[in-house]
Amino acid sequence: MRYYLDGTVIARAVGDQPESEELRGWLSQHAQEVVTSVLARWEAGEELLELDRTRRMRLYDQLGGIPQIPISGRALEIGSYAVAAVAPFSALHVGLAAAEETVSVMVTYSAEVASAARLYGLRVISPGRDPSWYLG
Repeated sequence: MRYYLDGTVIARAVGDQPESEELRGWLSQHAQEVVTSVLARWEAGEELLELDRTRRMRLYDQLGGIPQIPISGRALEIGSYAVAAVAPFSALHVGLAAAEETVSVMVTYSAEVASAARLYGLRVISPGRDPSWYLG
């Protein structure tokens, strides 16, 4: 089982936001089981720009160690179906995770991504939050 990290997770992992500490603890326990994408890293870029240069470079190195799922034709196809219900980048995150056979869990802090991921059979977790936070 592998976990897909979207941009909201990367931003919390590098920032000082609610759930950041819980997330970093979870990531240290699951470091060998996570994957992400260039899209997630791109989305988190704004968060990284707020850091001093030394910390930003250290975090870029850490993020570089997380395997990235390529944006495949299958991911785009699945995302194109999901875009009917969610924003395009959210749909692409769902498509990336759903297209990757080894991924069974979406890690996100976006209610939109979480709800769409469930429709595609992915489990959803958000370290530091109640398991059903996005349902209500």
